[in-house]
Amino acid sequence: MEGVVLGYQAEEGAIRATDGSRYTFSRADWKSEREPVAGHRVDFLPQDGRATEVYLTDPATGAFYSTVSSIEKSDKTMATVVYLCYVASFLYGITMLIGVIIAYVSRGSAEGKWYQSHYNYQISIFWKSLIGFLLGALTIFFGIGIVIIICTYIWVIVKIVKGWRALSEGREISK
Repeated sequence: MEGVVLGYQAEEGAIRATDGSRYTFSRADWKSEREPVAGHRVDFLPQDGRATEVYLTDPATGAFYSTVSSIEKSDKTMATVVYLCYVASFLYGITMLIGVIIAYVSRGSAEGKWYQSHYNYQISIFWKSLIGFLLGALTIFFGIGIVIIICTYIWVIVKIVKGWRALSEGREISK
């Protein structure tokens, strides 16, 4: 029977067969040289709810799934992506909007964790810079608008550097 490894830890794992049934297996049942990884496609013999003689059939799928999974598990990854979007906004303004959307979406899963402060900080940067740029645009005809826009650019750069540095050091950031 064919299936996919759902997970493996502490010498025990689970496989979902092509018919939707789930089977457990142990390290002794695993017959391939490579370690079992979630996402591996396997061939096995079902026996009383257990998978025996489990053989790896497509190692590339498991490697890709493992890489994606480790990226998703990193606490800093999405906050780093938001800072990158903010930096890219100096060339392509729309990326700041993409960054703030990512920050809003990611903030919920970070609740109670140290990096939640970065999402709050990034959201704050977006709204405050938007106000600064709008004020600058509205007063551009009075001459002060250019000064406001330049000051807003400098402020955004300082905030991004300060936040990214704190993130890379693994510490919270305050507004």
